[in-house]
Amino acid sequence: MSSIEERLVRDIAAVTRGVVVTDSDLRDAQAAVAERIGNVRQQDRRRSAVAVAAAAAAVVVLLLGLAAYLTIGGDDKAAPPAGPGPSSTPSIDNHASFLTGNAPTPDLIEGIWRLDNGGVLMRFASPDLVSWDRGGRLFEDPSVQGRYTIDGDTITITVDGGPAGCGGQHIVMRASVPERGAMRFVFTEPGEGPCNGAKDERWVMEQVLPPGPVFTDFHFAGVRGWQLLRDPTRLHGTWAAVGRGEQVDYGDWEMTGSRITLTSRPDSVECTANDRLVLGDVEFVDAGTSAIRSTVQENTCDAAWAEASWFLIPQGHN
Repeated sequence: MSSIEERLVRDIAAVTRGVVVTDSDLRDAQAAVAERIGNVRQQDRRRSAVAVAAAAAAVVVLLLGLAAYLTIGGDDKAAPPAGPGPSSTPSIDNHASFLTGNAPTPDLIEGIWRLDNGGVLMRFASPDLVSWDRGGRLFEDPSVQGRYTIDGDTITITVDGGPAGCGGQHIVMRASVPERGAMRFVFTEPGEGPCNGAKDERWVMEQVLPPGPVFTDFHFAGVRGWQLLRDPTRLHGTWAAVGRGEQVDYGDWEMTGSRITLTSRPDSVECTANDRLVLGDVEFVDAGTSAIRSTVQENTCDAAWAEASWFLIPQGHN
């Protein structure tokens, strides 16, 4: 790699830190590289230098796509959800090219989803439960809680309650599942006030659990820069490892030095009241995605998830 290309890699890595890169973005970047390389061969020297820089940028985005698809911890400054611009409001009939793939079913949508570049986490659970949140409370007092029904490609949500104050509202959206781990919404009857969505607004969702394609191969092997964690505020938010997104434990946590103690409450799903999971020598790394790892010092619930490394799912703040 030349010195110019090395500088490009460093500069673009700094700019793209925290940028969400979807699978379609990567495919577009790959096509753009091929096209721009062809153009370089036909340009004069000065224009070739510009084209080479642009092509190199596309290559770097392609390589950084996996590392930069999540924004950073509490500094999440996500862009607005993907939706129609102020000068273009498509009608329902014009959403066919967006709503491609299969119609939604409970099996296809069950799990935890993240709004691409928008900071919302949404959970669909058996038999007909739905909730979403922007502030890291998806499993404890999420902003919106309710029930859903599916009719063809239409999902209707009846809001039961939640801190957002949307109880009693009905939110209707068309949906599609273009591929495993991806889902798209178009709001046809949006909520009012703090409830999400505007008329004809489009959302692109990525499946976190069970892990979709972006998350399936996510790991931290070879990542450098791990340091002992001593700041408990680094833990605020929703963390994920491997699993289906079903709640298995519920309780309280405290941090002493670099040790975290999690104590189960009576309403834990799989553990018993006062069961303890003690994680020692907890390490933290911020390599585009915040992550923690640790050694297990106590595990009275025999929690199978205790050995996992965890990454923070970034969200906006209410």
